[in-house]
Amino acid sequence: MCNLSQGIREDATAEAQAEIIMNMYRNGFTIEQIEIAVEKTAEEIKAIIKKREPALA
Repeated sequence: MCNLSQGIREDATAEAQAEIIMNMYRNGFTIEQIEIAVEKTAEEIKAIIKKREPALA
């Protein structure tokens, strides 16, 4: 059960961090500024934004 709770905690942390990244992105922060704040690479940040940004139809 310990591994299950650890996985849930990691998922929740990743979800919260993705929300922070999206909030920063929507508020005009540059990718470089987001990189510094969340300690992720530009590629990771761009992937999160691409996954969460609604597709324009």
